[in-house]
Amino acid sequence: MIDVGINAAPLAAARTGVGRYIAGLLDALAAHAQDGINPRPLFLPGAPARGLRPLVKRLPFAYFLAETARAAALERERRRGLTVYHETNHAAPRFRGPVVLTVHDLSTVLHPETQERARARHFANALRKRARLATRVIVPTQAIAREVCEHLDVKPERVRAIHHGVGSHFSPGPQKRLNFVLFSGGRDPRKGLDTLLAAMPPGADLVQVGPGSPLGFVADDELVDLYRTCALFVLPSLYEGFGFPLIEAMACGAPCIASDDPALVEVSGGAALHFPRGDASALRRLIEKVLGDPGDLAQKGIDRARGFRWDECAAKHAEVYREAAA
Repeated sequence: MIDVGINAAPLAAARTGVGRYIAGLLDALAAHAQDGINPRPLFLPGAPARGLRPLVKRLPFAYFLAETARAAALERERRRGLTVYHETNHAAPRFRGPVVLTVHDLSTVLHPETQERARARHFANALRKRARLATRVIVPTQAIAREVCEHLDVKPERVRAIHHGVGSHFSPGPQKRLNFVLFSGGRDPRKGLDTLLAAMPPGADLVQVGPGSPLGFVADDELVDLYRTCALFVLPSLYEGFGFPLIEAMACGAPCIASDDPALVEVSGGAALHFPRGDASALRRLIEKVLGDPGDLAQKGIDRARGFRWDECAAKHAEVYREAAA
């Protein structure tokens, strides 16, 4: 039996892409037991920890202290039989055993100006120093696999590209499409919201959800309802590692437009329209086109999203754990 410890601490931010990844993976590993794999979530956040997290992050050396504490906990777990450690969020603590590392993107390395300074510095340094030491590196797209090999000096034979899944509740519904454009994401420059705002045709309504937006974070059932009723979903990001909002919107039957970021082009698989990153004029033309006639974009998106399943994602992770243990 391979005892795999999985970092579940990012579940404290369950609405983020990293939180969605860990929740979907853990659920699928539990529901679809893999022969010889015993997954154990580690560092699960309790309610008090979630409340203190924003304050603790402001302390000097907060990231270093948290990493040191996790390394000590991992050593205790290793003595109790932990075989493989899966770091799910970029920066793996020291572990005297095989490490599987998930690298979601290289934003802290390639676009540090879009991140909080201490976070960017910590994760960029950790990625540069430790990614090439990991036994296996998991990435969500081939686009990020290429960047990991190029910028982190990781050998291609140690990188595994595994697409995330889509929750079953993201599905088409009976609701009538309404005349509004939907954006789901943060307001940092990397998400390209300024491009979308400049591209909106006169008279078209834009609904924004996500951190810092007028609606803020919304519960998944509300988000599904928005995906099912919007006339169009737009993800204008300048850089992504996967793009959960895009595949979730496609799964709900929303016609979709996204930037030509390589990861988004890969995820859409031809089921969305794409425009050059940062080109508001090109985006406006596509918005006007889809609002006038969405064609078969909705059905293309639904068909494409069916290929993103958490059980398949979990099975591929289990295979990586076996490789690492061997």
